[in-house]
Amino acid sequence: MQRKRPRESRLLRHAQRAAALAFPLLVLQGHGAATPAWAAAPKATAAAEPWEGYWAKSRKECRHGDGPDSKTMIDLKNSENGKPAPLYDQYENHCRVDSHATKGKATTLKLNCFEFWDDYRAKKNPRRDTVAVMPVDQDRIRINGASYVRCRK
Repeated sequence: MQRKRPRESRLLRHAQRAAALAFPLLVLQGHGAATPAWAAAPKATAAAEPWEGYWAKSRKECRHGDGPDSKTMIDLKNSENGKPAPLYDQYENHCRVDSHATKGKATTLKLNCFEFWDDYRAKKNPRRDTVAVMPVDQDRIRINGASYVRCRK
């Protein structure tokens, strides 16, 4: 007799698959292999910071596949090889979050960025950057003054 899985587990898997189709960003895991973000670290809880999650300048861009657009992922809980590796990721802009500081509603992220995943893995040719993030409400933020909408947490 086959054992039924709890409904919540099936819904979580379905939501993860749907999100992967809608927003296929990659994060690094293991020995440099790239894995879809939803598969690398399934999150049952809400983001710790209101600006963590998946963002884009429009709902339409949230639905687009991988390519040159504004999709942005901010994940302070990301890990690589079992070690914390907070990530700020945009198209051809893969950044490790070195630190973040909040003053009022605004948070400043200090980043080490790489154009290519191979450089990111090798920590080769880093570029220092700073990003200002400010939540507007639960589904909108401003990144360096530009408005973004939440694609998913």
